[in-house]
Amino acid sequence: MAEMYLDDVRGYWRELAAVAYTEFWDEYQSDEPVDRVRLMLIYRRLICAALLLNHLADKAALMHQCGKGFDFINLVEGADQELGKALHACRLISNEVKHEAKLLQEASTRARVPEYDLDGANEVLELNILTKSGDVFDMCIAVGTFFNFWRSYFDGSASINFKQALSMINIPEAK
Repeated sequence: MAEMYLDDVRGYWRELAAVAYTEFWDEYQSDEPVDRVRLMLIYRRLICAALLLNHLADKAALMHQCGKGFDFINLVEGADQELGKALHACRLISNEVKHEAKLLQEASTRARVPEYDLDGANEVLELNILTKSGDVFDMCIAVGTFFNFWRSYFDGSASINFKQALSMINIPEAK
């Protein structure tokens, strides 16, 4: 048996969130037609990834002296507005499945985009949500944006990152 370090933001990322996103990505990019059964499988994997990636914001919030994940996402949005909007979209879809759904969601397929998608003959799922502010997000792409943010957060290349959080820790001097 192995231990999982889910209290630590890095352990939670490594053991749960990154794995859930990889499972979503593999199914989402699979070169198979999107029928109702696959749509629901991809949707479930998308929701699982969104929930876990969003919960990382709650964990990171404490390290950045933010009250909650929403405040942490606002901090990120202050540094990069478009990124912050995508992260908020993931927060919204997470809340949609945890609480009474209030946002319009629409599923369809789209042609693969060479700069983003893997090669394949079949189209990929597009799951759009309409936010209260009128923005439309393809959640499959927004969750990928959230995943890539966390990668850059942990490697230190994001404008708000883990290394900054570590530098803010006040370690008492030895006596």
